[in-house]
Amino acid sequence: MIEALIGVAVGVLTIVLARIIRGQHWVYSLGLLVLPGLYASFALRVGEQAVGVKEMIYGAPFVVAGLVFVFVSVRQSAVVVGAFWILHGLYDLVHSQLITNAGVPRWYPVFCFSVDFVVGAYLLWLSRRIANANLHQA
Repeated sequence: MIEALIGVAVGVLTIVLARIIRGQHWVYSLGLLVLPGLYASFALRVGEQAVGVKEMIYGAPFVVAGLVFVFVSVRQSAVVVGAFWILHGLYDLVHSQLITNAGVPRWYPVFCFSVDFVVGAYLLWLSRRIANANLHQA
């Protein structure tokens, strides 16, 4: 339970920092690039190179989305990037059923799910807010 609460706090902190540095159009995409690498680093830390490679293969869609959307404004991509964050959160919850990675701390999947869900939900909310503002301006 504490890992979920800390994850929510980290998710909120991520959003606040992205807003402060006005880096929304690239911070969230950069996060998508980093997420798969964390699982791979857990595997490498315990000497499981093959598992690290498998983690990166499973993480490839997130890396590709991160690379594509790092160059696209959040106004144009918030829905897709937000969906990828939520998808990664769901991946966190089923990760142990897909890959046996002895390096992943027991608390990490719930923590990461919480961060991912908060950031993803914010981006989906932001995309809806932007769409509504555009409708009212037209």
